[in-house]
Amino acid sequence: MEERETADFREAFNSVLKSIANEFSLEGRAGADLAAMRLRNAVSKPCRSRISQLKPLSLLQEVCNLPNAVEMADFVLECAPLLDWEQWEGRGLSKDISNRLFTTELLGPDGHIHDNQIRVGLLVSEPFTDYPVSNHSGEETYFVISGEAEWVVGSGNYQCYPPGSLIHHPSWEIHGRRTLSEPFLGAWRWSGDLDLSTFSVNA
Repeated sequence: MEERETADFREAFNSVLKSIANEFSLEGRAGADLAAMRLRNAVSKPCRSRISQLKPLSLLQEVCNLPNAVEMADFVLECAPLLDWEQWEGRGLSKDISNRLFTTELLGPDGHIHDNQIRVGLLVSEPFTDYPVSNHSGEETYFVISGEAEWVVGSGNYQCYPPGSLIHHPSWEIHGRRTLSEPFLGAWRWSGDLDLSTFSVNA
């Protein structure tokens, strides 16, 4: 990778970090405040080169070019080819669902920028993907960047959240998400217990 390409990537990557920090700073929760602070501090830290073979670029182009996308989508699309995308394979999640969504950890123990206090990343999902009801130890919030999806939290009903929305999942609270005719792109944070192995689908 040429030096200019590296500089361009880092500029877009930092724009993503700062944009996510601005959104989480509006959430009004301690975990979100910590995430915002760590994200802003991360812009000056070394970035790991962890480029995977998974490149959901056509899906990202589709979702980032939707008319409802927020400005952050442009920065995501710019740095997406050099991010480490993987398919989430949590306990109890079927291979069919796993193959329809991709995630990358920007900041965290496994992130492009190492951090032991928080996990922050991106997730993109294909249309008509029913992510089953599940829970985990970490407190979680999603910020919707582009595409509408329906969410259920606890014993409530599914609700549609447009881009610009924040959806909060307390620790161990059951929750699920399903996309309809549009793909979905969101930024997520895990705060508190960062052990991903606590994730489990609720049958």
